Amino acid sequence: MSSIDSDLYAEAPVLRARMEVPEGSLDALLDALWGLDPPVGSWQDLETGRAFLDCYAVDRAALERTAAAMRAAAAAEGLGGREVAFETLPREDWAESWKRFFHVIRVSPRVTVRPPWEPCEPDRPDGVVVTIEPGMSFGTGLHGTTQACLRFLEELAEEDPAAPPRSLADLGCGSGILSIAARKLGYAPVTGVDYDVAAVRVSAENARENGVADVAFAACDVTEDPIPRADAVVANILAPVLVRAAPRIAAAVVRGPRAALVLSGILGTQYADVRAAYEAQGFREVRSLALGEWTSGLFRPVG
Repeated sequence: MSSIDSDLYAEAPVLRARMEVPEGSLDALLDALWGLDPPVGSWQDLETGRAFLDCYAVDRAALERTAAAMRAAAAAEGLGGREVAFETLPREDWAESWKRFFHVIRVSPRVTVRPPWEPCEPDRPDGVVVTIEPGMSFGTGLHGTTQACLRFLEELAEEDPAAPPRSLADLGCGSGILSIAARKLGYAPVTGVDYDVAAVRVSAENARENGVADVAFAACDVTEDPIPRADAVVANILAPVLVRAAPRIAAAVVRGPRAALVLSGILGTQYADVRAAYEAQGFREVRSLALGEWTSGLFRPVG
């Protein structure tokens, strides 16, 4: 897949945040840091026995947020104040470093996400595999919000397999991972939008690489621009935007027996406010799913 080498990031420096930790603490720390974006991996020097937590990104602010979480997790494990070292890396070093800890992720019974360097076949006849190059695109499947959305999309796809395809609008498409998975799960037509035109370009490229070039992508600010309407709408964007755009996002759901709305990108402490905003628009929560510090919800129109 070529998105990692596109002109979008051709000049962007690759940044690494690294924290040295005791080898025996790696598993507990990785569990505590699961679901972050950019994600945290581990690296061990077999000659010296030294162990590290590593995180790679091109966005310094995002990297610093994950680094703060690394410090907090180390303190919670009784490791005291741990320093995080920041470094700018040659791009070829970054590419090889990613391969040490990004592997096939089985997100749900049917959906598997893989990097292009690891072969993977579905382990069931109706399984789907989504190929995403990590790190430089806008969503890899590691983040808890993405995984929750994929699980809800699979749940909806299995409601009535004999029914006509359910249309889908993916708001905040990022890398296109949700749109791609949805199309492979049988949704049609599928439209993904993002306020970032670079994300739109990467999403379209990823869709072609995954053999679903019929998925449409477009630039859209959900707080201002017309939002594509569909039977199912998935909005994996920041909670304040979800609240502010609630009337517009709710109106994008085509009301009917198969109408559904998936809301994600929400910290657990923000979820009640988001739920209330959509209840005010005539939706009810079917169920919620908490992964790490993030909570996502599946909603249906009332009546």
